[in-house]
Amino acid sequence: MKCPVCRATYRPHETSSCQRCKTDLSSLIQIHDRAVWHYRQALQLFTTGDYLAAQAQNDRAIVLHSNNADFHALAGQLRALQGDFQQAIVAWKQAQQLEPLHPVASKCLQILTRIGNSEQGAGSRGV
Repeated sequence: MKCPVCRATYRPHETSSCQRCKTDLSSLIQIHDRAVWHYRQALQLFTTGDYLAAQAQNDRAIVLHSNNADFHALAGQLRALQGDFQQAIVAWKQAQQLEPLHPVASKCLQILTRIGNSEQGAGSRGV
């Protein structure tokens, strides 16, 4: 997380102030923590197979903290599991913009590309 005033990276320590400019970051930290809470709820729902509820929780996490690649990668997985591959691709590409080597986003996009290529090859062979 970055300080909105001086853009220094915030590293948790005893205080909730920016180490560089001393700005109080407590409100920002609360929002971040709430986003992480929604993400964890989404993960829990994901494991039980309740993809719609997981998507709703993850969407809340993204609204609160849109610069987290893990949130977008999970959004992609949830969209794909519901058959919305276009939105899944958008979410995974967003995750990659935030973290170019994101393991989940990269792997999922590779799989979709491989499937797309094999379907195109099958179509050109008249299968």
